[in-house]
Amino acid sequence: MSAADARVSDVAYSTYDGPRAGRIAAVWSLARWSSLRALGARRGWKAKLIPITLILLGFAPALVVLGLRALFGPSALGSGGLQAALPYSDYMGAIGVVILVFSVVVTPELVCPDRRDRTLSLYFSTAISRGDYVVGKVLAALMPILLVTLAPPLILYAGNMLFAIHPLAYVERHWVDIFRIIGSGLLIGFFYALVGLAISSLTSRRAFAVGGYLAFLAIPTIVGGVLAHALNENYLRLLAFAAVPIQAARGLYPGYTDRGHLSASLWAATAVEIMVVAIIVLAVRYGRDTG
Repeated sequence: MSAADARVSDVAYSTYDGPRAGRIAAVWSLARWSSLRALGARRGWKAKLIPITLILLGFAPALVVLGLRALFGPSALGSGGLQAALPYSDYMGAIGVVILVFSVVVTPELVCPDRRDRTLSLYFSTAISRGDYVVGKVLAALMPILLVTLAPPLILYAGNMLFAIHPLAYVERHWVDIFRIIGSGLLIGFFYALVGLAISSLTSRRAFAVGGYLAFLAIPTIVGGVLAHALNENYLRLLAFAAVPIQAARGLYPGYTDRGHLSASLWAATAVEIMVVAIIVLAVRYGRDTG
């Protein structure tokens, strides 16, 4: 039979009768697969190289300290031991650049392709609403970022406990640090996730999103530092947006000090204000027909 003689003899439509997991499962699926894609899943090795390298760099300080302890004992780290060699309060500051670069790599990849390929309308035609989409993308950004803001200090804590002379006694003395580590990791993770997504939502070009993100964090930091020094006004140091979440997280630990004599509550309030603005930007960008 030739193609000219072909005809459709019957068309059958059937309803879907498989399992229905609901909107929560849909949001989780969006978040999970988006985060995996941002980390390079189902893509070439070049897409995986940078995220994996940055994650390893995030773990490097903890692994170095614990490795020295395993090889040479407490004497390798001085009289203060592990806790003094790398305090939990200073860990985020030690890898601050890694966290920043990692968030710059991850967040634009979560939303820019959807705008570039005009797939947002496809998402919104399913069970995913605009609010669900934003929540899913925030979770998708948060989960990878926690690999460098939460996992490394938790590994350090576990190592400190295992290498302690009396592990249970160590936990009894430092059990509160577990909650401080979790709180600081979540605070920094949410900050960079929300800010990165808000800036990335303004464009469909990944390069523009990366440039805008870096400009938002770098330019106010430089201007604020120069003006604070010239005018002798320490409050201008709050313009150092890249340092805001890290300083706010350090305030969760006892003995917090700041060379500019700014309280931890000021840093925390600034971080909250920036995150609120980021949420408003996301609400405006995805609260209307984005195409």
